[in-house]
Amino acid sequence: MPPRRPTSAHAARPAPPGREAGLAPHVGWLAAGSAREGLLVDWPGNPSGPLEALSVVPLDGPAVEAAVRDRRPVVLLFEGGDERRPIVVGLVQSSTPLLDAVLGAGLASSPAAAPAEGDERRRLLRAEDELVLQCGKASITLRRNGKVVIRGTYVETRSAGTNRIKGGAVKIN
Repeated sequence: MPPRRPTSAHAARPAPPGREAGLAPHVGWLAAGSAREGLLVDWPGNPSGPLEALSVVPLDGPAVEAAVRDRRPVVLLFEGGDERRPIVVGLVQSSTPLLDAVLGAGLASSPAAAPAEGDERRRLLRAEDELVLQCGKASITLRRNGKVVIRGTYVETRSAGTNRIKGGAVKIN
């Protein structure tokens, strides 16, 4: 599929002061595409809309589909500095992959972790017998019988309002 290039009516955006247009890397996203048919990319301030892009990184079908679905950031350079000729040089890697997996759209199709029905602002995680969140010496365990166990070398609770402890019996130490 030949690259779709904008007409002359679509000029590249002006360069920020002190640098030429198209020479600095841009962070954009995969707008559409597949490994076979090519990639369409877009970025903030792009006056032309999504453009076909070359890629210097291998992207298989599932990786492209996931990047498009999740609007995963990509790093773009431009052939000859021309913003009408983008090149994908990599996918931006998350610094919080576990948090992204729990909160992100990637788990929306999983029955174990899906948004509550009709509410994309809340994520529901389910486990048959026990659910454990663990990081180093800290953990939160939810058990089927209703027991919640919070463990750590230091446990702190804070509240701008009331911090209430309720139970059939409350034991301290």
